[in-house]
Amino acid sequence: MHYIFLGGLALLGLFVAVNWAVNADAVTLRKFARYMAALFLAAIGIVMAARGAIPLAGPILVGAFLLATGVRIPGFGGGTKSAGQTSQVETSHLRVTLDHDSGEMDGEVLDGKFIGRMLDQMDRDALTELFAELEDNDAEGARLLDAYLGRRFAGEWQEEGPKGQDRAGAASTSPMTRIEAFEVLGLMDSATDGQVKDAHRRLMKKFHPDQGGSTYFAARINQAKDLLLD
Repeated sequence: MHYIFLGGLALLGLFVAVNWAVNADAVTLRKFARYMAALFLAAIGIVMAARGAIPLAGPILVGAFLLATGVRIPGFGGGTKSAGQTSQVETSHLRVTLDHDSGEMDGEVLDGKFIGRMLDQMDRDALTELFAELEDNDAEGARLLDAYLGRRFAGEWQEEGPKGQDRAGAASTSPMTRIEAFEVLGLMDSATDGQVKDAHRRLMKKFHPDQGGSTYFAARINQAKDLLLD
């Protein structure tokens, strides 16, 4: 009877964990995984220290601390993401990723007729249809796609895209959370003010309108910096 009770508790705990994971956002899941990995490393380090293997336990415990806190120590990293880092901007219907090294963009449709499709696999007609759908259902997503299309098709989209669109309004942006701000700048949530400024400067060199970027992305990058430094 005792084992049946424990088994029931284990199943209940598993159900709660799975339900939480399904509904949690990607950033929260990454943080949870990081903390669990840090806890696992810490447990190994403590066991090794208890057995007298101090030279091995020390680096493991330091690694657990860095993983849990994201503190940046020369030689160990932290605060900023690794080489090949990206930024993400997401709305209810669209997620666009910006590659910091190349300045390229790609995205995934999260809802609607084209759900699951990658933007770089869609032709001009499909993208135009998606744009019209977003204008009706996701105004912020329409601005985001407008920025993507303006970069992918250069001046063609501005000249031949849907008429009457208020492109000056593309600079307007929706409210942003701190988690979203870190994602936009491609930073971990432990980043310092100096790292925020460095990321902002680096991204503006890639995505400023004068560099072939867009007013929308420049506005989002500025919004992220202002929020995190406020």
